[in-house]
Amino acid sequence: MHPDDTSRSTRRAVRKVWDDFSARGMASGAYTEAVRAPWAVRVLMGGAGWLGALFFQLFLVGSVFLAARDNGWAMALCGAAMVALAYVLYRRRLGGIALEQFALAISLSGQGMVILGAAKGVAFERALESAGFWAGIAAFQALLFAVVPNRLHRLLCALTAWGALAVTAQRLIGPSALDGWLAYPWPLVGLVPLACVLLIAFTNNEAQLCTADRLDWAEPAADATLLFALGGALMLTGADRPWLLATGGAAPIGMHWHAGAVLAFLLAVFAAAEARRLELPNAAGLPAVIVALALGGLMAGAPAVSVGVLALGLALRRASLPWLGLGVATLLAGFTWYYSALSWTLLAKSATLAGAGVLVLLARVVLLRRGGTKELR
Repeated sequence: MHPDDTSRSTRRAVRKVWDDFSARGMASGAYTEAVRAPWAVRVLMGGAGWLGALFFQLFLVGSVFLAARDNGWAMALCGAAMVALAYVLYRRRLGGIALEQFALAISLSGQGMVILGAAKGVAFERALESAGFWAGIAAFQALLFAVVPNRLHRLLCALTAWGALAVTAQRLIGPSALDGWLAYPWPLVGLVPLACVLLIAFTNNEAQLCTADRLDWAEPAADATLLFALGGALMLTGADRPWLLATGGAAPIGMHWHAGAVLAFLLAVFAAAEARRLELPNAAGLPAVIVALALGGLMAGAPAVSVGVLALGLALRRASLPWLGLGVATLLAGFTWYYSALSWTLLAKSATLAGAGVLVLLARVVLLRRGGTKELR
């Protein structure tokens, strides 16, 4: 189908809903069709905003930054002024893609200057090793998330806050048997399942959030949480690769197994909740839960697969194509990571993958035969 046909179909559907609401007395006034600029125009306007921000920052670098580069707190103050400028631009709601992208670029640069300046102000190396510093970054991002009313800005702030929380947790854990970046996945063992729990809660309560007019902040937070969960699961799945290549031995601790076990349980809980929501008979609901638990157990060594399956389920529940695409991409990457693991033989990996495929096919057969023709509601 041509994109123009899809757009016209969407407009007709929206107009029909408006007419239905008007007929029931739930809406009044004349219908006004929203005008959306072509994608090429939006890309050009967005590029113009970033180009304008680049020239503005070049002026700022030449006039202010060079003079304040040796003073961390002056740099942080300059960055705070840039963030404040972006806040004013967003709050005034002047509209326009170019202006929004200009504000976004200014805000991101300002945030970087605030963080870098604060780190230099309290001794750079000591700040990077401090849990309090990273917790402060998370709090700073949470504050910006709350006050700046822009979806993309909120998405980036929430994603940065998740990352800062992960580093904070790693700093609190302290030194471990793993060196370098290999120590960072340890906090993800708890944070990735926590993110999945929050995603399930968001999906189950999305209608209530919409009714309460809170989706403007809840939805970008959920999108960022999904990205963090998928990225964290991929990191856990591949955490042992550099260790194996560097030492020729097995990783001393199987952090991915811990996360995989928790995620298998969450998959089963989600399957049980969906079976109850769809009012499936026990003959179909119970096998679905068992299959979800068994699938998660088989893929416990590849948390990315479990999170990808959960993302697919949540995407289908929400009818969200972006979430569906992210889930499919994570599944493919997770299977690739898992199959390339050096700590398992090819026979063992092939057996688990084949077993997972058989379980999925069995679940399909059971649901079709015992679940009736009940559609998703």
